[in-house]
Amino acid sequence: MSDKALNALKRATEGLLYMSESDEPFETFVWDKLEGPLTEQKVISLSGHKPGSNVETISLDEFFSDLTKEQDWYEKEEKEAAKKYAKLREIIEKNLKDVRVYRVGEVNIDIYIVGKSEVGKWVGIKTKAVET
Repeated sequence: MSDKALNALKRATEGLLYMSESDEPFETFVWDKLEGPLTEQKVISLSGHKPGSNVETISLDEFFSDLTKEQDWYEKEEKEAAKKYAKLREIIEKNLKDVRVYRVGEVNIDIYIVGKSEVGKWVGIKTKAVET
């Protein structure tokens, strides 16, 4: 599949890890068999979670707020990661419309950042967080 948004997301997340109590990579995905609006219940179904799983929707601002903010105490590696996250956010905003961030689960949380690509498919990136 040649979707400009999907390819841009793959390049932007290459080597990037989401840090929580574990460090997890990002994966790209496409939900092209979606009919109607994207809802929390559809996210649960499309992502293969059990019906009734805990799901929370947060804003893109909320997701990226700590990831893109440089702190005085950051070493070179943390500063580079913050720049990569800022670039990732820019790519998401440039290539996707109606962007949403879903957090599914408790403790072991799957995170989906998804929006509509220019060809009308729901495209995004997913990662995991461990929060005890």
